[in-house]
Amino acid sequence: MTHEQEQEYVQGQGQGRGHAHMSGNAPRIAVIGGQVAALKKARQAGFDIVWVHGPHELDRAGLEWVTEAHLTDYRDPQSVADLLAAVHRHRPLARIVSMIEDGLESAAAATTALGLPGTGLDTVRVLQDKLAFRTLLADRGVDGVAARLGHTEADIRAFVDEFGPAVIKPRFGSGSLGVRLVQGPDAVAEVAAWAAEFGLHTFVMEEYLRGPEFSVEAFSYAGEHVVVAYTAKEKLDSFVEVGHVQPAGLDADTTARVEALVTRMLDAVGIEDGPSHTEVIVTPDGPRLVESHNRRGGDRIADLVHEVYGTDIDALAFLWYAGRATPSTPGPARGGGAIRFLTAEPGVVESVTGADEVRADPRVVALQLSVAPGDTVTPIAWSYDRSGLLIVRGDSADDARARAHELADRITIKTRPDTEPAAPRSIAAVAPRPERLLGTTPSGTES
Repeated sequence: MTHEQEQEYVQGQGQGRGHAHMSGNAPRIAVIGGQVAALKKARQAGFDIVWVHGPHELDRAGLEWVTEAHLTDYRDPQSVADLLAAVHRHRPLARIVSMIEDGLESAAAATTALGLPGTGLDTVRVLQDKLAFRTLLADRGVDGVAARLGHTEADIRAFVDEFGPAVIKPRFGSGSLGVRLVQGPDAVAEVAAWAAEFGLHTFVMEEYLRGPEFSVEAFSYAGEHVVVAYTAKEKLDSFVEVGHVQPAGLDADTTARVEALVTRMLDAVGIEDGPSHTEVIVTPDGPRLVESHNRRGGDRIADLVHEVYGTDIDALAFLWYAGRATPSTPGPARGGGAIRFLTAEPGVVESVTGADEVRADPRVVALQLSVAPGDTVTPIAWSYDRSGLLIVRGDSADDARARAHELADRITIKTRPDTEPAAPRSIAAVAPRPERLLGTTPSGTES
């Protein structure tokens, strides 16, 4: 087929432009949502790409890399499964994947419906349901963090009376949205009132794990799990993360214990192929799991892995799916790397200064600003309330962390109080999929 004969494929038939055309013998992979960079890596691994994306979010530059693009609500698992079943009948797919949180369930639903290799729906649902995750791990003797479902102040009080300080959080969700610490009995009434105002009528209560938090970036090769990197965290009191650092600085004994725990968890939930991102708290009694995801870490952690260890997790995933990669352990760290998130006082942004100077610093890998003059900065309730991020390289982890703090401090986001403060935000106004986080009003029948 000549270039002139090729045309954009949108809504069901046709061929992509430019780089998109490959031989009819190339394996086909469906990619749910995501960015153009991931499509390029899938193409470089040798795939013909079927791209399923939302019509209002589509970056048209991605059409250059795909042979089919289907525009639909990619967050609707049943719709995506039905769509890809039709695509598969026309010309079979080898695999269906998503590199982003919002596409994981849809990719898994289609994978299961079509009987394709990859992470299936049961596994993804366990990972996304925080209560199911805790229950499965406890049942299999992997990790025994106490957790229960709650609806009311009485539920929180009973849990705190039994287990001490607790954390309440939505049963589904990410980005630390709706997560609150209950320090003890005296804090129960205030947290319960906040949950009611926020619209969090159903929540998971977990025992509070004390200690530093780390994430484990791993890759699974047909059930063989290899840790790619450990990431140290810096968090606000709201649990929202404001910093990531690699290498994490764990000693050999702790590293071995964390790796063993994460490996047992990945086996228990059924992750066998591709990237995973697991959060762990190292308590005085040893490492304990927080949650896990069958994707690479967000917050640009994958960029940090690439900078520090030279591993491109997305590229590795597509090469593995194409049968062009073998299990391998990353080499030693090449210095250190740090991500620092920018924050600002709530209000209306008047000016942002210092960014150009910081961006020109040779130690800066990336600077991303999320606010500009005229924008409103809200109190930080979850990850999307942060005002930007900075990725910095250093000679070591400590050097990178210090440099990231220093350079972030050079960026000033000046705000003035909003003359018309907004009403308190509810979870329905903040979350992109509030129906997933709200749960139901107590009926006495939910468990």
